Amino acid sequence: MPINSIYQFLNKRPVLHLSFWLLFVLIGSFVFSYQQNFPYSFFLFNFVVHLPVFVLYSYGVVYLLVPKLLLNKKYWQFFASLFLATCTAAMLRILVGKYVYYALFIPEVLLPKEWFNTEIFFLNLIWIIGTTITFAMFKYYKNWMTSQTHANEAERKHLSSELQVLKAQLNPHFLFNTFNNLYVLSLQKSDQTPIAISKMSDLFHYILYECNSVEVPVSKEVKLIEDYIQLEELRYSDKLSITFEKDVDNPDCMIPPMLLYTFIENCFKHGCSNDPGSSWIKLRISVHNCRFVFEASNSIPASVSQSKNSGGGVGLANIKRRLELIYPGSHRLEIRKEAREFNVRLEIFKN
Repeated sequence: MPINSIYQFLNKRPVLHLSFWLLFVLIGSFVFSYQQNFPYSFFLFNFVVHLPVFVLYSYGVVYLLVPKLLLNKKYWQFFASLFLATCTAAMLRILVGKYVYYALFIPEVLLPKEWFNTEIFFLNLIWIIGTTITFAMFKYYKNWMTSQTHANEAERKHLSSELQVLKAQLNPHFLFNTFNNLYVLSLQKSDQTPIAISKMSDLFHYILYECNSVEVPVSKEVKLIEDYIQLEELRYSDKLSITFEKDVDNPDCMIPPMLLYTFIENCFKHGCSNDPGSSWIKLRISVHNCRFVFEASNSIPASVSQSKNSGGGVGLANIKRRLELIYPGSHRLEIRKEAREFNVRLEIFKN
């Protein structure tokens, strides 16, 4: 039988309840037999005979008094009912012991001289209450585990749907910018327009067939970046200096699709587009073992160097949220604006 099927079987309520009471009888009998150096069978019969009293009291308190009275804030009714039920259960245990256990299983010579007194009554109270508390602890722990599982599943579905919304916001933004590049080239009547269309075709193919995956190999993200850079180089020609360094020892390292696009698009949008002729962009990707590092720097035109950085907005807010959803606690994003340059550094620590 598969392990998962065994776990599902053992996790069923009747099996769990039966297991609890079986262990209660077996372990309790062993402990008393060991402590008092008396035959195990005598204590086993004792626990079996009294088991209905324990079961009735425990289920009555946990499944009736607690939900009907305590959880509905009927405190006086609850404590009065609990006191009455506990005293009744203790008396029942004494009577069952006298007229069933001792009458059927214990020799007459070993019968107790006294059947009822204050000490015997309170010992039975402690037994009844202690067993019920133990049962309730297991029951409410199981309920807590189940509620946690449901909460985690609901959170997972919520995060998954939120991530899909973020990706849906990103792709139209990407398409808008690439079509804008093509529009600029067509206005310039550039001979490079067919090349740009070919590159855009590759980009659209990536969006259609790769962006539905949760993660893609870093080699595909590198290819996306290279294609996008070539599109921008067609647009800016020799007015822009671009360097793209790659230090990747594992091209199959997985990262989310289009994770880096926003940073790169911002380099062009807020750097070189406002200051053609003296602009530069530096990009670097490093992958070693389980550590992914991306660095991006771009020049800031003198005309806007004193103004507030406009490189944030929806794009960066989107990517920050994606990182929080996909890599909670296992990434570091640093964004720093200096006098004449803008820097981004992203580290992802993959298991």
